[in-house]
Amino acid sequence: MIAEKDDHHYGGQAVIEGVMLRGKDDYAVAVRRQDGQIILLREPLAGYAREGSWLRWPLIRGNYGLYESLSLGLKALQFSANVAMQEEQERSAAPQASDERPSVLSRVLMTLTMVVSVALGLGLFVLLPAWVVDLLPGSEALSTIGKNLVEGLARLVMIVAYILGISRMPYVRRVFEYHGAEHATINCHEAGGPVTVASCAGFSPLHPRCGTAFLLLVIVVKIIVNSFLGWPELWLRLLLRLAVLPPIAALAYEILRVAGKRRDSGLAKVLSWPGLLLQKLTTRQPDEQQIQTTLYALAALAPDVSLPADWPLPRQVDADLQPVAEEESEDGMAGSI
Repeated sequence: MIAEKDDHHYGGQAVIEGVMLRGKDDYAVAVRRQDGQIILLREPLAGYAREGSWLRWPLIRGNYGLYESLSLGLKALQFSANVAMQEEQERSAAPQASDERPSVLSRVLMTLTMVVSVALGLGLFVLLPAWVVDLLPGSEALSTIGKNLVEGLARLVMIVAYILGISRMPYVRRVFEYHGAEHATINCHEAGGPVTVASCAGFSPLHPRCGTAFLLLVIVVKIIVNSFLGWPELWLRLLLRLAVLPPIAALAYEILRVAGKRRDSGLAKVLSWPGLLLQKLTTRQPDEQQIQTTLYALAALAPDVSLPADWPLPRQVDADLQPVAEEESEDGMAGSI
């Protein structure tokens, strides 16, 4: 069922057995429990930069958007993990006390996890490739551009190897399937036709605005920018690799933004093709239940998307899994379900 067309471009990420989608003013996380019940969180984007803010200026919005996506994504992941833990506790012999908030990891521990993950990512995928080149036989004979090309190739190989490694884990494969469901659903919505499980299933699980495409663009832009910095001694080279990362991320974001808005143009297709190719490693074809779960999240945000009347209503909760008041729930989902 389709209402008046909504022109806002939605985005998000896969979480544990669900999807987080971000709208213009709110975000929603829909998680499917093993018993089939959908748990839905819908909250305003309070604290995040809105349209008109200087944080949305070109070459600034890319880095702020990266920080924003990381913090919001971490919150959504924690919520989905808490849903899984709550269901496990309900099935256990000693269920959690009703006045105790379920939590897999404390907020402090989750923050530390993010900090450690970012540090490891910078070390493995930014600094290590710049050092590895010096260890390769014959590298001293390469030109500055040649060394930067080898560094970029090493970085890409490390990222692909990492993705292939984690994709062997069953729960990661499930996340990749929900990643595909997110893309297929957004592709269907942006095409302007009926947004149903059947129609979404016919769309590609690849999308040019995906963070995977952003990652590949960063690698390409880094090769170009680093080529102008020469090949200084190791300590200065590593320092420069970190120093130029913010402007490189800003440029990559702007390129991805243009490609996403003009996705039917020839130039956009050329710019998007490498990222779409890499996305084949981070997405899988979703099943109907995964698309249905994604539609619960989209319907909570998009005024032009309604769910079938025979679908069970989701259980709406807050970030601590406490039930949302009935009247508040009805107001939040008005026109969507």
